[in-house]
Amino acid sequence: MRPHYLPREFTHVIVIAAYIPPSANAEEACDVISSTVRRLQTPHPNALLLISGDFNHASLSKTLPTFKQYVTCTTRGNKTLDLLYANTKDAYSSSPLPPLGNSDHNLVHLQPVDQPCTVKKWSEESEEALKDCFDTTAWDVFTDSHGEDINGLTDCITSKVHKEMALPFCCARALSSSFGMDFRSNLQHDFLPARSGG
Repeated sequence: MRPHYLPREFTHVIVIAAYIPPSANAEEACDVISSTVRRLQTPHPNALLLISGDFNHASLSKTLPTFKQYVTCTTRGNKTLDLLYANTKDAYSSSPLPPLGNSDHNLVHLQPVDQPCTVKKWSEESEEALKDCFDTTAWDVFTDSHGEDINGLTDCITSKVHKEMALPFCCARALSSSFGMDFRSNLQHDFLPARSGG
C-alpha cells in the first residue's frame, strides 16, 4: 500500500491481517507470521509494517522482538485478544470502542501519538544570508536533475543549505506532524514544473 503522503522515514506501508484460532499451535502460527514479515521486509526494508488481528493465546514478542504491541485495552470480556504490532516505537495509543453489530469483540481506536522533535530556527542574520543564497540560486539545475521526485529535490536542497551555508541557528521544539509536509508541498508548488495536461 502506498498512500499519497507518508512520513519521510517510511517508503511503504505493509499491513498483515492475522487470525490465530484458539486451537492453533501458537508457536507455529508465530513462526509463520515471522517468516512472512521477513519475506516482506527484504524488498522493502524501510516500510512501516503493521500486523493486526485476533491472536487469541499467541504473542509475537519472542519471534518479532523489535515490533511493539499497541493494544492495551481489553477486546473480549476481560482479555486482550485483538492486537496490533508495528515496527515503530511509541506511535499509537489505544482505547476501547463498543463492538460492531453482533460481534463479541470490542473495536479498538488507535490514535497516533505526536512525538516532539527539534526544529532548527534560523537567526535573523542567517535568514538574510539564506534569502540571498536562494535569490542567486539557479533553481532549474535542481528541477532538471530531479524532475518530479520531490523527495530527491528536498534532499538536494537541504544538502545545499547545510553544506554551503554554515549558518548559526536556534533550536525549538515542535510536534513531528506540524512540519515536513508543508515544506514539501511548497517546494512542489514553487519549484517543480507543472504537469502538462494530456
